[in-house]
Amino acid sequence: MIRDTNKSKEYFEELVDYSQESIKKRALKLSSQAELGVSTKLNLSFRLLTNHIVLMQERYSLGDDLSEFEYLLEMAIEYRRKQKQFADALPSNEQKYRIGWEEIREDYLADIFLKWLSFAYCLDMGQAYYQEVLDLIGNQGRDALFDNIAVRLGDTEREVAESVLFKRRFNKLFKVIEAEPAERPKLMLAYLDAWYKLEGSPDYHLMDGEAYDGYWCWEAALITKLYEIDDRLYIDHQYYPKDLVHWSEQ
Repeated sequence: MIRDTNKSKEYFEELVDYSQESIKKRALKLSSQAELGVSTKLNLSFRLLTNHIVLMQERYSLGDDLSEFEYLLEMAIEYRRKQKQFADALPSNEQKYRIGWEEIREDYLADIFLKWLSFAYCLDMGQAYYQEVLDLIGNQGRDALFDNIAVRLGDTEREVAESVLFKRRFNKLFKVIEAEPAERPKLMLAYLDAWYKLEGSPDYHLMDGEAYDGYWCWEAALITKLYEIDDRLYIDHQYYPKDLVHWSEQ
């Protein structure tokens, strides 16, 4: 059954088909064109990582079986490995160019790092997987929210920053993990209520074309599962991906 009803089943099916075809084309280009420069291969690897993460969101919105997502998660980490491989291969005078692909940014934290870890943790990919993802992402000691999540995921030797890097966007979420366990449900509800505005009130569902892939607060799923928060207060919230959080119970 479709999970996001802002668009039709046919819309999401076409979106998924388009994403899968784009992935095939990019993967073929990366593997078959030896003459590509290192920076181009780095770019393609990054795009393929993000393509797989976007495809998981699209398929979640469509209503696909989450047990089928393990392959997508394996491909995501494979392309992040390739991204690092090509970044390491850049000449010394071009190493600075990798920063834009690797440093923590607000959009990367929301749309790549936390979303990726949300799917990985809720679908039980295992400790070795989480640790490798965290090692590949790096950015230790830069953001208190991400560092605390990483420690909770098992990266216990990690340096932890003292403050949240993107306060406007993530301070409400950080308050959830800082709070006493009994206070966390209502604070998570407050975050979910604020989430759409914090995202910039994008209104993608009103636009023509294929800009919309669902409104889901993936970080709420990750923190709820990771911190064992009782989600009865917000389980039916429109932005809360409850099927992902409760996948192991199904």
